Order: sequence, then structure tokens, then C-alpha cells
Amino acid sequence: MEISQNPLEFLTAKVQETVADIQNLGNQIDAKFEENATVLTAWVQSAPSSMVSAGAIATQEAFKIAHNIRFENLPTNLQFKFARAGVRDGIRNVQEAAKVFESIPAQIRAQGPEAIRNFCQDKDWSHIQAHVNGGGSEAANGIFEYFWVNRDRGGVDMTAAELAVAKQVLTDAAFKAAVAEIVGAAMKGAIAAAVIELIFSILENSLLCVEGKITQSELVEQVATATAKAGIAGGVITGILLTLCMIFPPIAALLGAAAMPLAVAGIGFMGIRAWEIFCHGDRLFGITEQTQKFLGMTEATI
Repeated sequence: MEISQNPLEFLTAKVQETVADIQNLGNQIDAKFEENATVLTAWVQSAPSSMVSAGAIATQEAFKIAHNIRFENLPTNLQFKFARAGVRDGIRNVQEAAKVFESIPAQIRAQGPEAIRNFCQDKDWSHIQAHVNGGGSEAANGIFEYFWVNRDRGGVDMTAAELAVAKQVLTDAAFKAAVAEIVGAAMKGAIAAAVIELIFSILENSLLCVEGKITQSELVEQVATATAKAGIAGGVITGILLTLCMIFPPIAALLGAAAMPLAVAGIGFMGIRAWEIFCHGDRLFGITEQTQKFLGMTEATI
């Protein structure tokens, strides 16, 4: 004959089982949280180097873009060139000259006066409706195209096909200019981020090596890994920011205006990290105490 279990004992066992399950779940959550916190902490520690350098390079380039794409910032001789481009008699007013200048893709103008001169070197300002057919010299009636195409056409209106070809030439030139600008800025951002991270990583991991927490080979590996990650991140961030600026030039003005706040924030990030390294080194080597002794700031012992 089977004896039924005591209800109180059964309830107690169930409560204990439930408590154990809750404790296990809590331990799993704690472990997961600790793991994520470790990853986040590692990212925060390494992020400033790449973010600061990328922000600095991107804002510097954005400031140049915002400056270059404005007609009033052109050298006087270039302003005069656009005022006279394609005009038979007289000269355009400033507003029309600015419109002619702005018909050059922003991606080319973003690279500055020298790039603009190179772009115009083999091009004429061609009338869409020929001058002899009553076409005016207003900016809306012209487009930059290769000078030999324009001069071979003579006093004839541009056809729709010819206009499409001229526009495609501008599009191709804009794409090449944008790629060159973005790649150049991304490389600058990557190098700057890698150099900053290299310095910080060497200092941090050297202290860990002195404490015996990592070996020399691990020191080299961790420094190399951190430097590579920072370089990649710096290049990617800079490239993304510059891509946005080249596609949407007004963003360049906003990003350029943010240069000073970003620089201050970046210096703050690096300052905190440098202070943490100093405190770590002070605990190991007594830097503050040694400095005080050297400067004679400690009390003389009797």
C-alpha cells in the first residue's frame, strides 16, 4: 500500500525548487549583464580614440567643404572667370556669376580653387540656346562641357542628346571627385585613430604587463588588435560623415560648425583616459610621491 506524500512537505519542496530556479535565472542574468558590461566597457575605452580622431578629421574636411562651395570665398580671379564665362559683351552680375559657379557639381567645388581650375581647364560655358539664335548669357541658359564639343557646334542650339551628354560628363566628374575626397579623408581618420589608440594602448597594456596580468606576447597582441580596430573604426566613421557631406553639402556647414564642441568633447574623453592611466601608474610606481620628493615638497624626517 502506497503512502501519500505529506502536503506540507510537497509544498515546501516545490517552493525550494522555485527559489532555486529563480536563483539560477538571476545568476544567468547577472552573468549576461556582466558579459555585456565588459564588452561595453571595452568599447567605451577604445571608442574615444577612433571617434575623436574621426570627428576631428571629418569636421576639418566639412569646414573646408562648407567654405569652398560658397562663391564669395573664391579668389577674385576665379570670381571674374565665372562672371565672364560664355559672355560676348559685358559681364554678369554677382548673383548670375554665383549661379554659373554653382552649376559645377558641389563634389568638385568642395575640393577648392585648384580643383575648380582643373575642372574648367578643358571646358567652356556652352549656351544651350545659341547666342546667335537669341540665347542669353544667364546661368539658366548654359552648361559646362568640353570646349572642343562646344566649338565644333558653332552657332547651333544644343540638342537634347548633347545636353544629356554634357550632364553625364558633370555627373562622372562629380562621382570621381567625391570618391577621391572620401577616400582621402577616411585614410586620414584611420591613421589618426590608429596613432592615438597605439599610444594609449601601449601605456595601458604595459602597466598590466608590469603587474603580471598579461605576458609580453599578449601585450603586443592586444596593442596590435586595439590599434587595428581603432584605425578601422576611425576610417569608417570619417568615411560615413564625409559621404553625407558630399551627398548633402548643407550638412557640411552644420558639421563644420560643430567642430569646436566635438574637439572639446574629444579632449575630455582622452583626458579621462589619460588620467586613469596615470592613476594606475601612480599605484604601481608611486609617481606622485617620487615627484614630491624630487621637488622637496615632503616633510623632512627627523
